[in-house]
Amino acid sequence: MESISTYVGNKIKFYRKQKRLSLEQLSQMIHKSKSTLSKYENGNIALDIETMLDIAQALEVDVTRLIDYHYQQETEIPVFQNPFGQDTLYLYYYDGRKKEIVLSLISLSHTPGQKQLTASFYMDIPSYEEYEKCHFFYTGEMNAFDLVTYLTLVNQNNPMERMSICILNSFNFQQTEATWGFMSGISYQPIAPFTLKFLLTPRPLKDSELSLQDLIITREEIKALKHYNMMLLNHQPI
Repeated sequence: MESISTYVGNKIKFYRKQKRLSLEQLSQMIHKSKSTLSKYENGNIALDIETMLDIAQALEVDVTRLIDYHYQQETEIPVFQNPFGQDTLYLYYYDGRKKEIVLSLISLSHTPGQKQLTASFYMDIPSYEEYEKCHFFYTGEMNAFDLVTYLTLVNQNNPMERMSICILNSFNFQQTEATWGFMSGISYQPIAPFTLKFLLTPRPLKDSELSLQDLIITREEIKALKHYNMMLLNHQPI
């Protein structure tokens, strides 16, 4: 099992890179040497509370984001809290601006005593092995209900930007292999509110398993949009 110091160190390194800060820059901000900060990030020495608060303040993140470490528990999270039955979800959508399918990843964690799950959303990643090299990073919470699951997220580099994700629950996600949903937020190119359709799977898909037709808006959805003046998800098996 990963040690707490290593876990916290990896978190510090991740948020530092998100802020595009060098070791030297962050060490100056917290009044520590570069070598000491490196030891913190590598988990070689334990952080004291005051230093951890200084680092969180310098990185402009809530300190709980650095210490959301959870021991493996014997009891499972109740099904109503996590309808997907796993903590890592793989998300695909088609970006018409770039004319390509974009990979993203959702990571879930549970805090004992809370109904909702904590969610981290790594949006637009080069691969699932390098998900921390995401173009956009959001954190927030997930709330699950019988038919749908909601994620409410905040961009960690620009708190003004919020993301809302609505997922159509599958009765047996791991066997059906996929479900769909809508994601809403703010687009930067052009600057405007947006909603897009995505595919969510319990495992990474091979290129041969993923088709553009699974991600683009269907004729039926366009027809419904014109008729009802609202975007309705037309869920079909992959």
